[in-house]
Parts: sequence; C-alpha cells; structure tokens
Amino acid sequence: MSARSFLFVPGNRPERFAKALQSGADAVIVDLEDAVPAQAKLEARAAVAGWLSAEHPVYVRVNGHGTEWHDEDVRTIARAAGLRGVVLPKAQDPQPVAELAAHLTGATSVLPFVESAQGLWNALEI
Repeated sequence: MSARSFLFVPGNRPERFAKALQSGADAVIVDLEDAVPAQAKLEARAAVAGWLSAEHPVYVRVNGHGTEWHDEDVRTIARAAGLRGVVLPKAQDPQPVAELAAHLTGATSVLPFVESAQGLWNALEI
C-alpha cells in the first residue's frame, strides 16, 4: 500500500465513518483496538461490520493477536465487501500475520504494525 496519510476513526463512532472517507486522507482506518474502550468492543465490531461495503472502502485495525477480541474481529470482517486491508497492531511474530492473511480474500492486505523491540527484531520476517 502506498499512502501518505492515514486517518484513524474509532469503531464505536459510526457517525464519523462517512466523514472520515470524505476527508481526503489516502487511507481511512476504522479502529477496533486502542480507540475503543473494552466495554464498547462488541458494539464497535457490529457497527463496523454493518457499515463496511464496496461503497465504503476502508482498512480495519483489529484487536491484537492473543486478545479476547482478535479472533472474532477477524471472523466478522475478513470477507466483508469494502475491506481494503486489516491492520494488525503489536505484530511481533510472523506466524499471526500469516494466519491473518490466510483468512483474507482477493487484494485485501495485512498491514502489520511493529510496536515493540521483539517486533523490530522480527521485522524482516513479519
């Protein structure tokens, strides 16, 4: 992916999704991770899944591998129309990145975010 600007929008704020797409940012990332409090995670996931479509092409940042929300985030959005890619936070190991990629179809990409020393150590493999 080639983008100069990324605009993150919290997944629990669906009233902001369309406005984010109209912002002129090269990529919009709807966030299910850090921007969403734990008590709003399920509601945010449902809002994102209900909004994703070919008319709304966005990336979705799922909760990190190993969290209680990750697997369901991936199952819910992996084959959704309009999903440009999945942002995987706190990527430290190439295996979870490969597992995530295996759930995706077509030109949908994985954008692993390296956020730790361990991730940096494994960056070439990731």
